This record gives sequence, C-alpha cells and structure tokens, in this order.
Amino acid sequence: MTKILIVEDEAITAMDIKHNLINFGFEVVGTAASGDEAIKKAQELKPDLILMDITLKGDMDGIEATNKIKTLLDIPVIYMSAFTDKNTYERLKLTNPYGFVSKPVSSELLVVSIEAAVYKHDLDKKLAESEEHLRLIFDSSKDFIYSYDLEGRFTSANKHFCDSANLTKDEIIGKTGPELGLPEEQNDKWAKIRNHVCETDSTVKMITSSIGLDQKVYEYEVILNPLHDINGEIVGISGVSRDLTEHKMLKKELDEVGELFQNLYNNAKVGIVTGDTKGHVINCNSAFEDMLGYSREELKSMSFKEFTHPDYIQEELSLLESLRIGKIKFYELEKKFIRKDNETIWAKVTAGFGISTDGKPINSLVIVEDISERKRSEKEIRDYAAQLKTIFDLSDRALAVTDTKGHWINVNKYLLNELGYTEQEFLKLTSSDITHPDDVETTADLFLKLLSGEIDDYRIEKRYKTKEGEFKWFDISVKPIKDKNNRITSVLGAGHPMDKKD
Repeated sequence: MTKILIVEDEAITAMDIKHNLINFGFEVVGTAASGDEAIKKAQELKPDLILMDITLKGDMDGIEATNKIKTLLDIPVIYMSAFTDKNTYERLKLTNPYGFVSKPVSSELLVVSIEAAVYKHDLDKKLAESEEHLRLIFDSSKDFIYSYDLEGRFTSANKHFCDSANLTKDEIIGKTGPELGLPEEQNDKWAKIRNHVCETDSTVKMITSSIGLDQKVYEYEVILNPLHDINGEIVGISGVSRDLTEHKMLKKELDEVGELFQNLYNNAKVGIVTGDTKGHVINCNSAFEDMLGYSREELKSMSFKEFTHPDYIQEELSLLESLRIGKIKFYELEKKFIRKDNETIWAKVTAGFGISTDGKPINSLVIVEDISERKRSEKEIRDYAAQLKTIFDLSDRALAVTDTKGHWINVNKYLLNELGYTEQEFLKLTSSDITHPDDVETTADLFLKLLSGEIDDYRIEKRYKTKEGEFKWFDISVKPIKDKNNRITSVLGAGHPMDKKD
C-alpha cells in the first residue's frame, strides 16, 4: 500500500484529500500545514510520495520545502496549486517534480497522477541502480575504457584511464589527443583508425604500440566500435584498450622460469617422472632412463608396477590411494626397482599429486634418487659392526660402552658372565647402579674430567655389584669414543677381574 504525506495549509482541503485517498486504497501517514512541518514529518514517516501544496503559510513555500526534502530523502513529489505564474513554474521545474494537479483537486486525476508518479519513481530507482552498477564496472575495470566524438574529442574515460594519465575526468573530456599532450603523428595514426571504423561501420581489433598520455611507450590490445544514436547514425567511437606490457613481461619471466625448469629437468642427477594418478608414466627425464635402462618411449607405455620389485607394489598402491583421496600430501619410500636387464637397484621415491582448481588430484610428480651405493655402504657397515660385535663378545677381557650420561649401551659376554646379568638386564642399568658406593665419587670425578677433555683417559680399580648382590674388584682402563668432529659420543671401558679383597 502506497504511503502518502499531504502538505496543505487549509485543514478542510487536507481532510478532503485524505478522505478521498483512503477511499481509493492509499495509506495517508500524516498531514503537514507548513514547510518546516513537512520536512520534519518526511524524515520521521518516510512516505512513498508527498502531495505538496505550492502556496503555504509562513516563510517557506512548497517549492522551497521540496528542495530541502530532496537534499535529505529520495521521495517523489506531486505539486498542488490553484494557479502558477511563470516564475513559480520555472522554480518548480528545478525540483524535478513527478506531477502537478490543479486545485480544486480531481480525485480521479489525483489517483492517476499518484500511481504514475510511484511507477516512474520505481523505474528511476532501478535505472539509477543500473547506472551505478555500470559505473562501478566502468571505473573498476583495469582496462582503459573511453569514447570519442567524430572530431576525436574524448566524451568519456574510466578511472583507470584517468589515473594512468594523471588527469581528472574533467581535464580529459572534450579534449583531443594533441591537446592532452600526445604527439601529432600519434594522433594522425589514431585519426586514420577512427575514420576507418566510422567509414566501414565495423569493429576494429588490433595490437599496437602507442605513446601513452604519460609519454611512455606501451603495447596495447585495442578494440574500437562505432557508437550509434537512436536513429542509427554514427556519433562517435567507443574503445577498450588493454595494456599488454606487463603481460608480456610476465610471459617473458614465465618463459625464463619454464626454460630453467626444463634445463633442471633434463640435467638433474635424480630421476624425475610425471605420471597419472594411477601410476602410469607420462614422461621422464634422462636420469630416470639411465637409472632403469629403458628408453623414454618404452617407459611411457609402462606402469610403475612393471619396474617395481614385487615386495613394494602393494605398499606403494596404498600410498597412491592415500594421495588420491587427500589423506596425505606426499610420500617418501625407499624401495627396489627392477632394471630392464633384471638387475635390482635401490631408490628413494618422493611423490605427490598436483591439485586442480576444483581440488581434484591431477598428474603426479615423482623424484627418484638412486641410493644403491648408500644401501651397499649401509650393508658393509652392518656387516663390519657384526664382525666387531663378534670380536667384542669373544674378547678375553671385560668390555662395556656407556653414553656420556653413564647409561650402558653395549656389553660383552665376558663381563656379563662375570657379573651374572643377562644383556637385557644389564643395559637397563647405569654405571652408578652397579658401582660400589665407596667408588661412586671417584668414578664420577674421573668420568667428568674425561668428558671435559681435562684428561685423555684414565685407569681405575673399582668394585662392580653382581646380580647376587656381591661386589667384585676390576682393573679398568677407560677411553673416550669420538665422532669425525672430535666430539665424545660414548665411553669404552676395558678390564679384568682382580683377586683383591675388601
């Protein structure tokens, strides 16, 4: 229901209009008898339309009241008056009224005027919103959007265009290129292009280099279209220009990065493989070819299962599935590969999936490092350690190793037999646990001096407690074990039992 405010200083007339409007289904939210009261009630009641008598009692007439209301609110106004002179009519037009009815007011004419005013006001609001939306698009665009008349004078320019030229819109509109500082030959070039658009009534698309209003040379992608009036006559040209300078620089940088990646890909010492999400090879580098002995073309027709040792296929299938469902982002796996010549090699595999913009996994990227030499070295170390352990256990002297805090980390069978412990029992103890209370302080003092570098080694006669709780004397020589950086990592004690009694 349309809400109406009536502004009329004749109370009887106001009541008559109110009664008629209510009968026609309108809601009269209030009446006002003066300009000041009209302004106040318009702000309070926010009607959909105001019926405004031009002649009001007091210092403010209806036209002045309307002007003040329009600075505060967007409300359509229909004027009412018994007469108007030319001066009043000119003032009235400046307020953009939505209608005028003569007094005495015809109810039917008033209803038609109100409905037309409300309808037109709704259209105006929608048009204003649409224009504002288009303006925001126009001024938010990172492209240069502009238009010329047939003489080459700018008739519009968006914010990006103005900002790039360091000029306001008012400084650009109505000016030609030379008037804004463009070289004459540049203007001649654009004049020919504009003439072609107008003569052929067609769209022109091109990529061209131009001197901008900031006097810098830019490369643009340009689209020019003829502008027509309602009669179909060409009245100007609209243009959209996109600066390709930054795009070309970015493309150059991307090309350089791509070339660098390609060089790394081709010359890497590790294998690089791209594949699908199910483990089929799409491409690989030369290092991977050399690693497995297959050509790139042969590998492209293969699944990872065909060159993976059977012991690792199921584990890697499980890892690939975890990648595919997003449970993990990548995985590392040390596994055996089977070369084309059926030789087995060890490799460390690091694999992950690329993710598309919609979050789905796409092709995999796999880095393969040949670790066969490392595995051989590890085996040699394990074999050597086993040999040392055998020698350690077969020694005819008591041997034991502690860490730098005195916890046992290794012990030979000779010492275990002397003290009666199993290896598992012994390694749960510390040196202090089995040292006679009277020997603890001396042992600790020498141990700390050894760790600090104050002494290189030491020899001590001390008592160790057997599993049965008795104490045995041992003559022990102690030396530090150091890493390649000359840091003490553990301590070795070697000795034999003594017949000495307490």
